[in-house]
Amino acid sequence: MKAVSALEPKGKTPLTAAVIQAAKYLKFEEAKVSVILVSDGVETCHNDPCMAAEELERLGIDFTCHVIGFDLKPGESSGLECLAKKTGGMYLAAKDAASLKSSLEAAMKQVAKPVTTLVIEAKKSSGGALIEGATFQVFAEGGGENAIATGNGGRWSTELPKAGKFTISAKLNGKVVEVEATVKEGDTVTKEVVFAETGIKAIAYAKEGGEAFERNVTWDLFGPADAEGHRETIATSYEAQPFLKVAAGKYLLKATRGEASASVEVTVKEGAPLEVKVVLGSGNLKLSAISAEGQAAITKDISWDIFSPPDAEGQRKKLGFSYDAQPKLTLPSGPCLVVATYGNAKGQKEVEVKAGETQDVVVLLGSGKLKLSVIMEEGGKPVADGVSWDVFGEADAEGNRPKAAYSYDAQPTLALPAGKYAVEVVVGNAKGKVMVEIKAGATLEKVVSLGAGKIKLSALATEGAEAISKDVTWEVFGAADAEGNREKAGYSYDAVPTLSLPAGKYLVQLEWGSAKGKKEIEVTAGKLTEIPIIINAGSLALSAIMAEGADAAPEGLNWDVFGEANAEGERPKASYSYDAQPKFHLTAGKYLIVATRGAAAAQMEVEVQAGKMATKALTLNAGTLKVSSSTPGSWEIFGPKDGEGNRKKLTYSYDADSKFFIPAGTVLVVRSEGDKKAEKEVEIKANVLSELNLDAK
Repeated sequence: MKAVSALEPKGKTPLTAAVIQAAKYLKFEEAKVSVILVSDGVETCHNDPCMAAEELERLGIDFTCHVIGFDLKPGESSGLECLAKKTGGMYLAAKDAASLKSSLEAAMKQVAKPVTTLVIEAKKSSGGALIEGATFQVFAEGGGENAIATGNGGRWSTELPKAGKFTISAKLNGKVVEVEATVKEGDTVTKEVVFAETGIKAIAYAKEGGEAFERNVTWDLFGPADAEGHRETIATSYEAQPFLKVAAGKYLLKATRGEASASVEVTVKEGAPLEVKVVLGSGNLKLSAISAEGQAAITKDISWDIFSPPDAEGQRKKLGFSYDAQPKLTLPSGPCLVVATYGNAKGQKEVEVKAGETQDVVVLLGSGKLKLSVIMEEGGKPVADGVSWDVFGEADAEGNRPKAAYSYDAQPTLALPAGKYAVEVVVGNAKGKVMVEIKAGATLEKVVSLGAGKIKLSALATEGAEAISKDVTWEVFGAADAEGNREKAGYSYDAVPTLSLPAGKYLVQLEWGSAKGKKEIEVTAGKLTEIPIIINAGSLALSAIMAEGADAAPEGLNWDVFGEANAEGERPKASYSYDAQPKFHLTAGKYLIVATRGAAAAQMEVEVQAGKMATKALTLNAGTLKVSSSTPGSWEIFGPKDGEGNRKKLTYSYDADSKFFIPAGTVLVVRSEGDKKAEKEVEIKANVLSELNLDAK
């Protein structure tokens, strides 16, 4: 919920980009990957989920996207269903919290342990809405007349005993339709069963007189426009030349291939299917990028963006994209801007797309590569981890440098535009900087020598003791300047840290509770120096009891630890705590411990020995008094009378019901409200609870 609360929704649904980003994050080109997508809307960021599904399926080792459509309106699920079907995933519809939960569980089960699954959908038209009331039988190839599974409904799924070829026999209102299906082991295959006869045979062309497309065409069929111009989606198909079975009527047929699309109004009549030809006016671009003239085309790690010409305000609309190194894209005819991104280098080219033609477009990046590594000393081995890099471009008039790239790899290879750069590297607290010049088409290898070493710090309570394993803080300061000031060079909260520092002299300071230590050290380039520091300290574990033999008091305690008295009898405060049973780490020596619980107090002289733990319990010789009153007012508690008959105020409260911790003995309890007053003496016994109800009168 913390992560969700940190998001800033913008009102868009970039579901295609989200799936692509998830696939890339999971390295789908290297391993089997499953993604579960939950969406309550259609793609709104100019991407085609169906085309993306084809690319992900083609490029991935074994990419599957299971999709859950949540509370979608009619006609909104086609792109989501295609995304699931094209990648061999399940499409599940959810209307409420319960069905969303069951859908997620079904998808997770299929991810955790994929089973061979056949999903059957009954429809009036291809890509149209589901219809209820159909019954289904599934027959295995060569399995005889006995069905291996039966079911009914609008969308029905069954787990198959094994992979293979199957025949689906569907029946609705006396009409029987048979469909063939081939299912691979562990895959989910979705098949439509369409119960309509009239319809549209659709064919798409790039240009008049051209060859018909045989693949990668998406078809959408819409009903008549309503009063506001909206059209209901009647059918969707991803076959290149589909037969859309629909009832007689008027429709709008839209064909899409890549980023090119065209629409035609059609009228379907009873009888023979209507043949409709749609000319997209599209062309193809075969894209590749080179670092420099004469270089071979780059074969990986390139992303492409295609933009329209600028509008009146200079803004360009994104027409398409690809993560293939050398993609082939279908685009509307006309001018466009092709942008290639390779690492931190970019190149672009204005192109005129021609209908029915395929053009080779080569984008010159003018980039080179920078291979970086860092060593602690000259001749040393490259550092293998804990490295961060920043690359900055040339300085502007004010000396500021824009960040051009960064990496947390120990030995990165960065693609950069040709030019001069400042490279900064950090290893622990050691830093280095070099200037480099990148040339187009060339690879520059740069090794940065930090002239640094490592120190491994440890704190020992006494000579020969084991290193202290927790509660240690460290600070490292550089050499003192002319005025004796030292700049902080590093710090750590690890008990036994290893720090990387430039070679030189330093002051190390540590704290273990109230115990402190320091040492002047020297760091040698390329070497690891172990530095134990003996702090001559021990530990003191304290508790307080109300009376001899009682359990330790569980709460309400204040502790003060004072060092030895000076010549004037004053004791410096060494430490304090509000824990009931604190543990102090102190420099070896003598201390005064003072424990306070309410009005009760006790003190003890203790001696802390280096490397040892001392356990002490202070006896408060006190009891507990609970007071209550039915009238408003204040409480005052006074101790016993002294030799002159005076009483010392021990404590007070303005709460009607209060609890006091009071030294054993006779006390006077006073309840006051304006001029009204009541008082009573109470005998307090050690480790005993006394109760008193008193109203001011």
